[in-house]
Amino acid sequence: MDMKSHEKKRVQANLDKDLVDQAEQVFNDVGLNTTSALTAFYKKVVATDGIPFKLTRLSPSEQLEREIQKKIDAGQYKKIDSEEKLAKFLKNN
Repeated sequence: MDMKSHEKKRVQANLDKDLVDQAEQVFNDVGLNTTSALTAFYKKVVATDGIPFKLTRLSPSEQLEREIQKKIDAGQYKKIDSEEKLAKFLKNN
């Protein structure tokens, strides 16, 4: 059984600096680096035989929810998930 080697090929493009900076910020916002984003794009192009999809940033409320959850997970904030816990929190503060 012959296994295909996964050779790498460098892809270079001259793009507008502001465009690249903005795109890299979007990649960061969705948890990707440039190589991962381009690899995902290339794979989807091949799978769909065309230009396939768009990645979008989280909405402002989704970003806020993500940040709050990180702080809750880190123990910086308490999660108040009942009226009783809210009443106790408000009474003590």
